[in-house]
Amino acid sequence: MTEGSKPGLAAIIRERSSEILASWIVQFERSLLRFRRATKAATHTAQVANLVEALSVAVSGGTAELRPGAHATRELERSAAFLGAQFASEGATGFDVAALLLELRDVVAALADRQDAAALTGLFEWLTTVALDAFAASGMQSLRERQADQLESGTPVIEVLPKVPAVLLVGAPNTSTLDSLLSRAWMLAVGTGAPCLIIDCAGLAEPGEKNFDGGFRGFLEQAEGSALQVVLASGRRPLREHWAPIMRRVRELSGT
Repeated sequence: MTEGSKPGLAAIIRERSSEILASWIVQFERSLLRFRRATKAATHTAQVANLVEALSVAVSGGTAELRPGAHATRELERSAAFLGAQFASEGATGFDVAALLLELRDVVAALADRQDAAALTGLFEWLTTVALDAFAASGMQSLRERQADQLESGTPVIEVLPKVPAVLLVGAPNTSTLDSLLSRAWMLAVGTGAPCLIIDCAGLAEPGEKNFDGGFRGFLEQAEGSALQVVLASGRRPLREHWAPIMRRVRELSGT
């Protein structure tokens, strides 16, 4: 392909953008890559239209510039990452993500010459990788947030006896969740006029024990000077050995 013909693909994409979008809708709905078909083409036509527009800008300098991480592909990569994250939030599948981009690739490549089509194939394979990475990362983040919410709402913060409140830690709460649980336990102790607060660590998993250090240290700073006696119970040996001397000093300072 000559230097003078390089802008040709950009012009074709701009002039035939409506045709590209219409063809993509048909091919996406019929795509064999989609198994559950958890989403409809109409839901994503605006994003695909933006992708087509960004693609016309990216190829205006020639398809030789369409390399992963290049300045020309940056906007396309951002759009692909956003699409992947959006699909994850909608409960769609990775097959839908791949189908959206690969069917768009086929539609655009059919309008290009052989050399440009080869460059577009490499580009869209990279964009599909970016989108699927964002899809997986967003799904994992959503899972962590749901687990944190479930731990926060499901962890018992109770009175085991009248004026003997306790928080029974379980699983692997993150530092933020630990802060919230210990604050709830503190409020229960203050509200009932309890002389002590039991923090039971028997149910903590190893990752939770690692997070416990920061959350509990901040809680002790909050409780400093209070007459409330904090009892750390049922932790595994490494946890008990780490906190035993600290708890002794806290009790000495508080005179309890």
